[in-house]
Amino acid sequence: MIRLKTVALIALIVAYALGPLATQIVTPVVPIVHDDLGVSMAMAQALISLAFVAIAVSTLIYGPLADRYGRRPVILVGTVLFCAGSLLAAVAPTAGWLLAGRAIQSIGSAAALSLTRTVVHDVYGRQQSARVLAQLTTVMIFVPMLAPAIGGALIDHVGWRAVFGLCLAFGVVALSLLTLYLPESRPTQHQTPRLREVVASYGALLADRDYRAPALHFSWIMAAVFATQAAIPYLMVEVLGGTATEYGVWFGVACVFYVAGNLFTARWGHRYAPRRLILASSIGCMLAAAAGAIALPIAGMSAISLFVPTSALYFFAALGIAPVQAEAVAAQPGRAGAASGLLTASQMVIGALTVQVIGFSHDGTARPLFVGLVACSVLAVAGVISFRRRPEDAGMTASTDAAA
Repeated sequence: MIRLKTVALIALIVAYALGPLATQIVTPVVPIVHDDLGVSMAMAQALISLAFVAIAVSTLIYGPLADRYGRRPVILVGTVLFCAGSLLAAVAPTAGWLLAGRAIQSIGSAAALSLTRTVVHDVYGRQQSARVLAQLTTVMIFVPMLAPAIGGALIDHVGWRAVFGLCLAFGVVALSLLTLYLPESRPTQHQTPRLREVVASYGALLADRDYRAPALHFSWIMAAVFATQAAIPYLMVEVLGGTATEYGVWFGVACVFYVAGNLFTARWGHRYAPRRLILASSIGCMLAAAAGAIALPIAGMSAISLFVPTSALYFFAALGIAPVQAEAVAAQPGRAGAASGLLTASQMVIGALTVQVIGFSHDGTARPLFVGLVACSVLAVAGVISFRRRPEDAGMTASTDAAA
């Protein structure tokens, strides 16, 4: 059986981080592009929403391609596309070329983002892969924390194009390591599913309320998170007159609360029925968003009035992220791979639509943002309510109450 060498695992982690890195490091660019290239705020925010759509569509395609042609060539081609898109965005003379480069970059990043879990499962199996995937989770937490601060510093001291230059540098490093050290991991006896079977799997998942409810809950909660990342840079830099570096620092603080929510669930989440924890997560998000909307006209707009409710929302969002994904993937165990890909796709599509609706509604205040956050969290609560109650939920609740 193949075993990944340490350097091959590092290469996978670097490639896996390209998607989160590019998404988060670009957020401080949005208000600068809005001003520098003279485009509307909605078009500038397409740098974020277009990436979500590109990743959503690509994620659904890369799985079948990897089953047919192998994991290694698909990941390598995707990383090449990431580098090409980063280069195009860095030298783009117009907003149109910039968006094209961003789309190509995002399509490329989706390859490693969607197939790294597949490679790890191929190599380590169901039992040992948990340890390796834990390292990937660490990347997903800390890259979003650091990327906006790094991007803000580059924008303030070098220029917004340097952000895409840094993405290109990371992409070249990842491509070099993958080319040298990544083995092909697809099992030799693996049977390639036909396109009709892939489409049928997606259709069966969408028709299943046990899958649809947690998937929609997850997508609306993540849409709220994405909306803050797209709108707050503009409000901080263009409206409040702050720097991109200041935004990055404040965003890093908010991410600490996201990490705290993840740690709470990892440490104490098993004490609660999963759906009770998910419901608490969505209600907490709704209350945080509503508090921000209510406080805004009273306290006025400032970094504190933007980031205090955002930090609270991140904490509550993180409480339910792991259990709601587990609920979705467990809905149809025989379609776990398709369920995971469709979950990512729905998250990105709904996130993109939310970002663009808030972008078209912007009026120079945080009001459209907080109204959008309230709407997203209300829809997430509705998703929880539509869950089917399972016998094990009642059993866990009873045992938890008895223990208390």
